[in-house]
Parts: sequence; structure tokens; C-alpha cells
Amino acid sequence: MIYLLDTNVVAELTTRPKPDPAVVAWACSVPAPALYLSVITIAEIEMGVAQTADPQRRATFELALAGIQDEYRNRIAAIGEREALAYLAIHRELKSNGTSIDPPDALIAATAIANGWTVVSRNIKHLARTGALTLNPWECEA
Repeated sequence: MIYLLDTNVVAELTTRPKPDPAVVAWACSVPAPALYLSVITIAEIEMGVAQTADPQRRATFELALAGIQDEYRNRIAAIGEREALAYLAIHRELKSNGTSIDPPDALIAATAIANGWTVVSRNIKHLARTGALTLNPWECEA
């Protein structure tokens, strides 16, 4: 099984002084080759770094981002035609149901759907509406 990590999971594992033990335990239980990121997650992290006003915190986050990019260099999923079509299907379905989802979350879900992966996130209720398989590591046994 391949897991696509949402931004909140990556932040928990890389920038929190005391990451949640359940999230750490879950991540340690999965072989590294089964953990992927979306280019959208990288963009969200880059945006967070750029918006950090404190220079010391920004430098810390820049180092974390560089480490993430190195660790996942061969496991960062791009948005291609299959992902774009899955995104369109999500958008149409949610619109027909009178609801919506933020485009970055929809693109992450679309990437998982297009590749048969599971999205790992704290935002399960939000992402489940897309039809993506989801897992909340905060609710896993530590």
C-alpha cells in the first residue's frame, strides 16, 4: 500500500517540537518507500516558509523543507493527466452535491485516487467527501 502524506502529517513529523506519539508510531511502522508526497504538499510547505515572519523560525523551516525534499526526492508525485481528470471528477461531484473543497486538498485527493493510494491526514472528514481512501494517524494506536 502507498500512502500520500498530507501537509499536516509532514508538519507534525518534521517541525513540531513534540510530535504526537501516535503519528510518529504510525510513520515508523510504514516502510519509507511506501510514503509519498504531492507536489501540492511541497508547495504548501514552501508557502508556509515564505510567510514566516520570524527569520530564525523561517531558517528552521527552510532546513526542514530541504530535508523533506531530499528524503522524498524520488517519491514526490506530480500532477499529470490522470490526476487532473480525477480532480475534475471530484470538483464535479462535490459541486453537484452543493459542496466544495479547497483546491489544494482536492488535488492531493485526486493524486491519491488516480494512483490507488491512501491519503494520510488529520482532515479525514474533509477529504473523505472526495472518495479518496483516508487514514488519520492521530487516531492510530501509539
